[in-house]
Amino acid sequence: MDLNNKKITVIGMGRSGIASANFLAGRKAQVTLIDHKERKDLEEAIAQLNPSVQINFGADALPGNEELVILSPGVDIHSSFLEPTRRRGIPIWSEIELASRFTSTPIIAITGTNGKSTCTTLIGKILQRAGKKVLVGGNIGIPFISFVDQKEIDFLVLEISSFQLEAIENFQPKISIVLNITPDHLDRHKTMGAYIALKARINENQTANDYCLLNMDDANTKHLGKNSLAQKFYFSTRAKGDQGAFLMGNNLMLRKHGTEKTICAIEDLNQVMQWQVENVLAASLACSLLDISAESIAESLQQFTGMEHRMEWVRTFRGIDFVNDSKGTNVGAVQKSLESLNRPVVLIAGGKDKGSDFLPLKQTLKKKVKHLILMGETRSKFRQILNGSFSYEEVNNMEEAVRQAVDKAVAGDVILLSPACASFDMFIDYADRGNQFKTIVQQL
Repeated sequence: MDLNNKKITVIGMGRSGIASANFLAGRKAQVTLIDHKERKDLEEAIAQLNPSVQINFGADALPGNEELVILSPGVDIHSSFLEPTRRRGIPIWSEIELASRFTSTPIIAITGTNGKSTCTTLIGKILQRAGKKVLVGGNIGIPFISFVDQKEIDFLVLEISSFQLEAIENFQPKISIVLNITPDHLDRHKTMGAYIALKARINENQTANDYCLLNMDDANTKHLGKNSLAQKFYFSTRAKGDQGAFLMGNNLMLRKHGTEKTICAIEDLNQVMQWQVENVLAASLACSLLDISAESIAESLQQFTGMEHRMEWVRTFRGIDFVNDSKGTNVGAVQKSLESLNRPVVLIAGGKDKGSDFLPLKQTLKKKVKHLILMGETRSKFRQILNGSFSYEEVNNMEEAVRQAVDKAVAGDVILLSPACASFDMFIDYADRGNQFKTIVQQL
């Protein structure tokens, strides 16, 4: 693809927007980068840009002469300001679509509502331990486009979001993984049907030489490969498929081409990963399809301690375990986290609303949670679904939440921060929320 003198507009000055603009400018494209923010709010981003990139601040329209548009994940492809460009038939791509045009390195692409970062990171660790040269990024960490100039790489392991899948055309992973789909980002995608359809796009360009890995336990994912030519493999904590990864008693098993192998026992995993067996199965299956031995996979699994802010054990205090799951920003994430625990839970939840329906969480709360502590702008929304049927209280900040949780917990309980909401009403982001929780817990 010749980019020389091609007029390209990049929308959004986030990480992927800056990386895309620099990549394109390095290939002599005429790049215009636009953002709705004013210059004073973007000084740090400006310092990272190739000097040849033209920047339009406070922009609410495209220049009008663009031959290609690169869309940052935070910008909705259905935005009205893109309509004139669409009518002209100008391609609108996500950064992952652009990057995929410039690499022949096999891609392992992981999507789903919950567990993406953990599964992506774990696959990278397993492959690296097996001696492969691997780059890990995408929606987690480094943008895909930043990898394409690196040479002699065996695999690219990429976390992929629904926002990124909105604007693909030819993006084709060697292995696609859909971990699960539960309601999330409905403030942008509007309906579950639209959200599921976007997740399904991850395998739409795969061929019979590629692999599509699907969660057999999730009703929204197990049929997503029906229109894909890729070879289908499944993972499950409940059932045994013809080909895939599953549980047999307490053992993690692989089954391929009629051969069955044990990876390891659940108790061999770090405690944090025992709470995330679904991710372990998906990662193990993907690596086995790349001819990594079960023994090598097991060694990596036993050393992996999980991701920060995702079912992260923080401390035991007075016999109470504190777990930071600040990355649990939707109802499905909280349900999975609660179902993984077999002890009484005091749950800290609430935050900024993303348009989620909390009602499906009610039965899980009744089954798993002894006391609920609510914070953030969704307190009233939670209160409506609880309808006085559950032990809960409301607090105004994280310190109050932790101290009230300690008052309600006894030795043997778990105090779990798993908000089911975004963080931006009270915190910078989910990491800030999790870090504040951990700091307060450590000071008890």
